[in-house]
Amino acid sequence: MAERQRAHRQVLARVALFAIGATSGVQLANFTVTGLSVVCLLLAPGFLLMMHRGIDLLPAVLAVAGSLSFVASCAVNGVTVLWPNAIAFPAFLLYLVGLTVLTVRAVDATATVLAGIATGTMAFFLTQGIELTRTGSIPDLWKYGIAHAVTILVLFGMTTARIQPLLQSAVLVALGLASLGLNFRSHALVCLLAGAIVFTRHMLGSRIGRGWQFLGVAVFGLVFAQVMPIAARAGLFGAALQQKTLEQDATNLPLLLAGRTEPPLNITAILERPFLGWGSAFNLTPDVYARAQHLAIRMGFDPTFPFELYWRLPPSDYSATHSILLGSWVEGGILAVLLPLWLLVACVGVVWNSTSFGRWSPLVVTLALQGIWDLLYAPWTYNMIPEFVCITLFFCAVRVRRPMVAVRDSS
Repeated sequence: MAERQRAHRQVLARVALFAIGATSGVQLANFTVTGLSVVCLLLAPGFLLMMHRGIDLLPAVLAVAGSLSFVASCAVNGVTVLWPNAIAFPAFLLYLVGLTVLTVRAVDATATVLAGIATGTMAFFLTQGIELTRTGSIPDLWKYGIAHAVTILVLFGMTTARIQPLLQSAVLVALGLASLGLNFRSHALVCLLAGAIVFTRHMLGSRIGRGWQFLGVAVFGLVFAQVMPIAARAGLFGAALQQKTLEQDATNLPLLLAGRTEPPLNITAILERPFLGWGSAFNLTPDVYARAQHLAIRMGFDPTFPFELYWRLPPSDYSATHSILLGSWVEGGILAVLLPLWLLVACVGVVWNSTSFGRWSPLVVTLALQGIWDLLYAPWTYNMIPEFVCITLFFCAVRVRRPMVAVRDSS
């Protein structure tokens, strides 16, 4: 009887965690403030009652430093401190404090909250969405809205149902191929790499060192980067991807830029004001744009490339830099880049120690790989901040234990 009551309480606790995560579907202020923010604010006092190690407090300190750096940059450059990219840092701090109290840094609890956040993301995009997802097009809804959330929910459901990692890796490959057909290459790459890592770690275990395993996965990624454009140009994944691939081929973009046009602009802006930044990317001067174009051409861009079309966005668009890592430096200054850099290290650490998460490994690896891509090549998007907090909690959880020792799942 006591065992049954304990199991019943665990189920109720999981449901409550999931429901709390799902409150993130209520939008209160762009991508930074949601219903989950309110819950985290109410839980914040509990953070002071918990024990913390240095590794636990470091991201909070970096979030504070980034917030102060943005305040100074906004003041110097005449930008409102309510600029969404500036609010992202205090929002991260609030989510970190609240979710730490909620999950007590337990892996299974964090995974459950993450699934709730993914549900909130789907609810937001299916009921409200953004301009890019309100076109009535399924590929647009998938690419700009729900692809990542669907992937998280599928992996969470399979893990909860105790589905074997090999089958989860096959599902990741299937999701990757589906995203190729829906013109979402970055998500396809994340799913295929995650599937390859899960498959390799499950099949080889400790028989081959992690370094060699990841080298093999890296080779797979490079082969994919070469073969995928050939297949796309042949129309094997649909007309939309074929057209986009042909358009990007014409620009001669280096592979390192991953199809993004903004890095030359970001690098030029950083070199111009490396310490305090610009407050907002819309403060960049014509001279900066001109020097960025010269740099882009030296990097391999065609001189006839329409830079103005890609770089000059409406003043209400906060995604001009299209990189959390470089964009934070451009707008907030050098202190603002420290948190994204730490998050990048956390993502890599989570992937490297993936076996430490036991049955949650496929979910955690996929989340961390998506985090790496987003930090390098994406702007802040809806519910991305609490997801990075979940990565932080996963990273801190595994740092408590020796590498290669599975994290205990209390479920």
